[in-house]
Amino acid sequence: MTTDAEPPTPLGRILIAGGTLTAWIAAVRLASALRGTVRVTVVAPAGPVRPTSPQVTALSPAFRDALFDRLGTPESTWMRACSASFNAATKFAGWRPDPVYLPDAATPPDCEGFPLTDFWQLRRRTGRTTEPVDHACFVVPPLLDAGKSPRWLDGRAAFPYGWHADSGLLAEFLRRTAVDTCGVRVRTAEILGADRDDAGLITALHTTGGREEADLFLDCTGPAARLMSGLLGEPFVPAAGHAPADRTATVTVPHDTARLGIEPYTTVTALPEGMLWRRPLPGRCDAALAYASTRTTPDEVAGVLLRAVGLPGTDAARRTVTHTAFTPGRLRRSWAGNCLALGAAAGSADPLAEDHATTLDLLDRLLRDLPSRTAPEAPAARFDAAAAAHHDRALDLARLRHATSPAGQTDPAALPARLRSVLRAHAAGLAPAPGELPLRTLLTVLTPHTAAPPAALAHHPHAVRAAEDAFTRIRRHQRTLLETLPPAHSYLAHLTAPAAAPGRAHAPA
Repeated sequence: MTTDAEPPTPLGRILIAGGTLTAWIAAVRLASALRGTVRVTVVAPAGPVRPTSPQVTALSPAFRDALFDRLGTPESTWMRACSASFNAATKFAGWRPDPVYLPDAATPPDCEGFPLTDFWQLRRRTGRTTEPVDHACFVVPPLLDAGKSPRWLDGRAAFPYGWHADSGLLAEFLRRTAVDTCGVRVRTAEILGADRDDAGLITALHTTGGREEADLFLDCTGPAARLMSGLLGEPFVPAAGHAPADRTATVTVPHDTARLGIEPYTTVTALPEGMLWRRPLPGRCDAALAYASTRTTPDEVAGVLLRAVGLPGTDAARRTVTHTAFTPGRLRRSWAGNCLALGAAAGSADPLAEDHATTLDLLDRLLRDLPSRTAPEAPAARFDAAAAAHHDRALDLARLRHATSPAGQTDPAALPARLRSVLRAHAAGLAPAPGELPLRTLLTVLTPHTAAPPAALAHHPHAVRAAEDAFTRIRRHQRTLLETLPPAHSYLAHLTAPAAAPGRAHAPA
């Protein structure tokens, strides 16, 4: 079919509302990709970003690729600026077995079309192994047990990893990068209202600093969703069924990294009150408890949190605990008219599990389907479907963590039908359906005793032999890395050391 449609009218101006970490991620990603063909402006309130929960953010491996590598910013530069440390996995405590790791590169190796975890199930059921599933199927768990760095001191990477970073420092570094490197305009102001045309599209924002016009608006104002909810009236749809948490309590404690080392992973501990997350940085550790307000009180949670981090439950100590409410759910639409929402403005499933990968994926979708001024809603339906799918996956992972916890956070019978179907397939050893592999991997790691090996393996003896070779290669690789990698705290000390004198070795890039 041919058309004689007019050529699209390109966007001239994009406005990002909010001084949040999400806003600065969006500003850097869009401005660096559009290379001056669109004017990008951020309208942010005065003062630094003051994140409340969590103070330490987790970053997926995609974060470096999508932002800093595109700009040529060395990892050592932004890690130093953000007081960052390594995060190569999530360590789960309180499940059976205890503890167990789920690496950031969480998809098990493929072996003749089956995940390697299926062959581990067969070995376990036939009495040929007692090795934990994480240590048998992934390279990194014994390295994390030993506190190893994912890089050698010369800067070479040994295995995939993400990062922990101070949320405020990271937002400030991205703001400087957006302005100094990417040419982003910043207007320090509060949003007061908006002008809209006859079709309901926003044409300009009224702010305390004046009127700001744009063709496309991004709402990155956090849970308040100042544009989507406040100006456009887009309804918020709470998560149906049993949401595992609607509150977080956070506290930061000092940590002697030089003496005690640093854990290159996130720790999630199942407690009767909720899920306790710990994320270490050089010199300190951020601990946060996600809980349901219907099951316990903020005062009880504060006591549990303080005991977990070894602090006294005094009134003064309780005042250092930050309590934050959130409502699990999402906006009915993430894109309405010429405005779209990202991050917490679009919704939340589990704020402690956010690694910004969803934001980066949606920004890439926006860049691929950038609308024209004359058809600003053309990509809206596809964008909203992708945002809804991300939200549902995040909520499903949070529900499965709670449902499988021995602390009994959620009755499996109360889970949505799609999750009950995943549990049944897992127990029967059926192959994962498209999109199910992250859920099935989580179930295999947290509840290996509940699954059967696939019956189909009996018809693939060559695959079983290939899996034995894969297990041997993993063990050999683990031994080599254990012998050669430095401790994580040694690498971080090397990274943050003063600049070397001429003629001496430089810090790794």
